[in-house]
Amino acid sequence: MAERTDTQVDDGTAPAPSAPRWASWVSWPLALAGVGLSAYLTYVHYAAPASLACPDTGIVNCTKVTTSPESMLFGVLPVALAGLVYFVVMAALVSPWGWRSHSAMLRWVRLLGAGAGLLMVLYLIYAEFGIIGALCLYCTVVHAVMVALFVAVLAAHLLHPLDQ
Repeated sequence: MAERTDTQVDDGTAPAPSAPRWASWVSWPLALAGVGLSAYLTYVHYAAPASLACPDTGIVNCTKVTTSPESMLFGVLPVALAGLVYFVVMAALVSPWGWRSHSAMLRWVRLLGAGAGLLMVLYLIYAEFGIIGALCLYCTVVHAVMVALFVAVLAAHLLHPLDQ
């Protein structure tokens, strides 16, 4: 009897598309790093925004960024908390178990989620430079993690399209 591989389906038809093995090795640690950074920024938002271990003078001013009106979505939800929720969801989608799924919907949700995250990062970078006039080092690291996560998800999607 032949050994079952991750790409076989139970009805004996052609193999279902699967993501490259590197996809979870790259994307999951990035999403988990995003969870950690966002959790820290969320904690600081509620505990003591001025306690960030970051300079608070000149162009690098984490306190100015994290206490600005732009640090709240719709004036209600802290961007840091939205980021935490986002990265928790993305961590599930890019987990090794998420990548092994053969669900076309899950693949599209993962890709659309990564794209939405990238668009949010572009807005936040604009807000930092164009509106607030300051840069948050922690936010910049979160932005870099998000861009890397987007690139990883997009590369996996392009290298292993659904119609394979």
